[in-house]
Amino acid sequence: MKVLVTGGAGFLGTNIVLHCLSKGWKVRVLDLPNANIKYIQKPDVEIMFGDIADEAIVRKAVEGMDAVIHVAGDTSFWKKRFERQRRTNVEGVRNVMQACLDYKVKRVVHTSTVDAIGYNPDGLADENWKGHNYSNTGYNYADTKREGEALARSFINKGLDLVVIYPGGMIGPYDHTLQYGRLFKDIRDKKVPAILPGGAPWTHVEEVAKAHVTALEKGRKGEGYICGGVNESYVTLFTLIADAMGVKPPKFVMTPWMTVAYGYLMEFISDFTNKPPDLNPGQARYMSVYPKYDSSKAVKELGFKIIPLKDIIKDAHKWYVENGFL
Repeated sequence: MKVLVTGGAGFLGTNIVLHCLSKGWKVRVLDLPNANIKYIQKPDVEIMFGDIADEAIVRKAVEGMDAVIHVAGDTSFWKKRFERQRRTNVEGVRNVMQACLDYKVKRVVHTSTVDAIGYNPDGLADENWKGHNYSNTGYNYADTKREGEALARSFINKGLDLVVIYPGGMIGPYDHTLQYGRLFKDIRDKKVPAILPGGAPWTHVEEVAKAHVTALEKGRKGEGYICGGVNESYVTLFTLIADAMGVKPPKFVMTPWMTVAYGYLMEFISDFTNKPPDLNPGQARYMSVYPKYDSSKAVKELGFKIIPLKDIIKDAHKWYVENGFL
């Protein structure tokens, strides 16, 4: 099996690449020129550099592949990068799907996000939930990922064999970009004055990676699979990270209006510093709610495992320490 993994040098991408290799597959990676390829420089891995917004580069990467796992995406929440984010999360999807269709790729797995589904304020949301309630909140990441997924799905009617994965908040090994590593460090160094008011589904990145790879073989065409994991509050997350770091967690929990006000303040300051804000209003609104998801379909059909948050944090902490990040 020859598999292309877009964004294969990133956090999730690295885990997917390594799991593909464990199955004896040959892997091609397409990622940006500044990507850290340290963890995927291995036999049977071909690395290409380029932007998925570049149609010619994408076509070159897809040519000759049996399958494609499209992970690459822009998670930025800085308004100055919204245009770039849309180019990656929407137009980049178009380039990948069109190339896969043209080169008759046997199967494509598209990485979406639970944020593209929205959340059920009265309980669990599953893959059929229709209430996308992040629209008009300024949460551009969710908007663009939702639009990109819809675009990807439009290619099913053209003959593309597509499966969609909806990850939750991923924590675990190979977080070399420190998506959550910064939080570990800041809590250790007592730089986190308060805890966010909401919550999220938390999942072990290795389980999400395995689900992507399994979806290539066992996923049903046109189906989506939530890999949300365990639904826990930010209070629980921050407390367990503090326990792992041997310190006390912050005591103060922000209210939603405080969180959104802080987002506006950070965005205002970023206009002068020209640096990405710690939080923007859209992200603040997102982090002020507590979305909960049902991962039972992925558990049943893809063998996805829901790992306790304490164990996920333990694995992540071990990797950060062993690799010199903590």
